[in-house]
Amino acid sequence: MLDDYRSWLESELKLLGNASHHAYSFGQANMAKRAIERLDETLLGRVALLLEAAEAAALLEALEARSGGGGAADEALQGIHARLRAAAAPRAS
Repeated sequence: MLDDYRSWLESELKLLGNASHHAYSFGQANMAKRAIERLDETLLGRVALLLEAAEAAALLEALEARSGGGGAADEALQGIHARLRAAAAPRAS
Protein backbone atom coordinates (compact mmCIF):
# COMPACT_ATOMS: atom_id res chain seq x y z
CA MET A 1 0.00 0.00 0.00
CA LEU A 2 2.79 2.42 0.86
CA ASP A 3 4.64 1.45 -2.32
CA ASP A 4 1.48 2.24 -4.28
CA TYR A 5 1.21 5.62 -2.54
CA ARG A 6 4.84 6.42 -3.30
CA SER A 7 4.36 5.44 -6.95
CA TRP A 8 1.28 7.64 -7.17
CA LEU A 9 3.18 10.58 -5.68
CA GLU A 10 6.00 10.05 -8.18
CA SER A 11 3.55 9.96 -11.09
CA GLU A 12 1.92 13.16 -9.84
CA LEU A 13 5.34 14.76 -9.52
CA LYS A 14 6.18 13.80 -13.11
CA LEU A 15 2.81 15.02 -14.39
CA LEU A 16 3.10 18.32 -12.54
CA GLY A 17 6.71 18.72 -13.65
CA ASN A 18 5.51 18.67 -17.26
CA ALA A 19 3.22 21.62 -16.50
CA SER A 20 5.77 23.52 -14.43
CA HIS A 21 5.18 26.77 -16.32
CA HIS A 22 2.06 27.24 -14.19
CA ALA A 23 2.76 28.59 -10.69
CA TYR A 24 0.10 26.30 -9.19
CA SER A 25 1.67 23.23 -10.79
CA PHE A 26 5.10 24.24 -9.51
CA GLY A 27 3.74 24.48 -5.95
CA GLN A 28 1.95 21.15 -6.24
CA ALA A 29 5.08 19.48 -7.62
CA ASN A 30 7.10 20.78 -4.67
CA MET A 31 4.45 19.48 -2.28
CA ALA A 32 4.54 16.02 -3.92
CA LYS A 33 8.35 16.00 -3.72
CA ARG A 34 8.25 16.89 -0.03
CA ALA A 35 5.63 14.17 0.58
CA ILE A 36 7.89 11.54 -1.03
CA GLU A 37 10.85 12.71 1.03
CA ARG A 38 8.78 12.66 4.23
CA LEU A 39 7.43 9.17 3.46
CA ASP A 40 10.95 7.86 2.83
CA GLU A 41 12.20 9.50 6.04
CA THR A 42 9.32 8.09 8.10
CA LEU A 43 9.73 4.56 6.76
CA LEU A 44 13.53 4.46 7.01
CA GLY A 45 14.47 1.48 9.16
CA ARG A 46 10.85 0.45 9.73
CA VAL A 47 8.67 -2.41 8.60
CA ALA A 48 5.13 -1.44 7.67
CA LEU A 49 2.56 -4.09 8.46
CA LEU A 50 -1.04 -3.71 7.36
CA LEU A 51 -3.60 -5.82 9.19
CA GLU A 52 -7.31 -6.12 8.73
CA ALA A 53 -9.20 -4.99 11.84
CA ALA A 54 -10.27 -8.57 12.59
CA GLU A 55 -6.68 -9.82 12.28
CA ALA A 56 -5.43 -7.08 14.59
CA ALA A 57 -8.11 -7.91 17.16
CA ALA A 58 -7.23 -11.63 17.04
CA LEU A 59 -3.53 -10.87 17.37
CA LEU A 60 -4.16 -8.50 20.26
CA GLU A 61 -6.25 -11.16 22.01
CA ALA A 62 -3.51 -13.78 21.48
CA LEU A 63 -0.84 -11.44 22.86
CA GLU A 64 -2.97 -10.65 25.90
CA ALA A 65 -3.50 -14.38 26.54
CA ARG A 66 0.22 -15.10 26.22
CA SER A 67 1.58 -12.26 28.35
CA GLY A 68 3.44 -12.88 31.56
CA GLY A 69 6.23 -15.42 30.97
CA GLY A 70 9.13 -12.97 31.27
CA GLY A 71 12.35 -12.88 29.30
CA ALA A 72 13.53 -10.95 26.26
CA ALA A 73 10.95 -12.49 23.93
CA ASP A 74 8.14 -11.37 26.22
CA GLU A 75 9.58 -7.85 26.39
CA ALA A 76 9.53 -7.65 22.58
CA LEU A 77 5.99 -9.02 22.46
CA GLN A 78 4.89 -6.56 25.15
CA GLY A 79 6.17 -3.71 23.02
CA ILE A 80 4.23 -4.96 20.01
CA HIS A 81 1.21 -5.55 22.23
CA ALA A 82 1.25 -1.95 23.51
CA ARG A 83 1.59 -0.50 20.00
CA LEU A 84 -1.17 -2.73 18.65
CA ARG A 85 -3.46 -1.82 21.55
CA ALA A 86 -2.82 1.88 20.92
CA ALA A 87 -3.49 1.48 17.20
CA ALA A 88 -6.70 -0.45 17.85
CA ALA A 89 -8.04 2.13 20.30
CA PRO A 90 -10.82 4.36 18.94
CA ARG A 91 -9.38 7.62 17.67
CA ALA A 92 -10.68 10.91 18.97
CA SER A 93 -12.08 13.08 16.19
